[in-house]
Amino acid sequence: MELSFRLKKTADFIFDYLTNVQKFVSVHPVIFQIDKTGNDRYLVYEKLKFGFIPFSFTYPATIEKNNIDKIVIIRATVMKVTKIVIKFVLITENDKTIIEENIKFKSPLPVKFIMQRIFRKQHCQLFKNIEMK
Repeated sequence: MELSFRLKKTADFIFDYLTNVQKFVSVHPVIFQIDKTGNDRYLVYEKLKFGFIPFSFTYPATIEKNNIDKIVIIRATVMKVTKIVIKFVLITENDKTIIEENIKFKSPLPVKFIMQRIFRKQHCQLFKNIEMK
């Protein structure tokens, strides 16, 4: 799945929000806590709503970052069965930054379509929140 966003913020500013977990939590629409468990390893706490029913869960994740090329890769395993890899590439264009996002899902469950809808909505909100900072 490919997404693209254009923000009136510098690549350094956006990179900081994607790699500083406390800042990331402050702008993410469903992640409410991230605990560091080791070098570049984290435990992510998320709360989704299915209709009126809130559903909370945790999952392990890693964050790889390349400050020079402005690339961030987040790898997570949700519910121990669904592997997600998200790659953000930040490209400076005049006074804006383009975020090219590639999301890959691997799961034995038929969740790809649902997850694509959820991620599209969440990440639109995520980058709107970053731009408002």
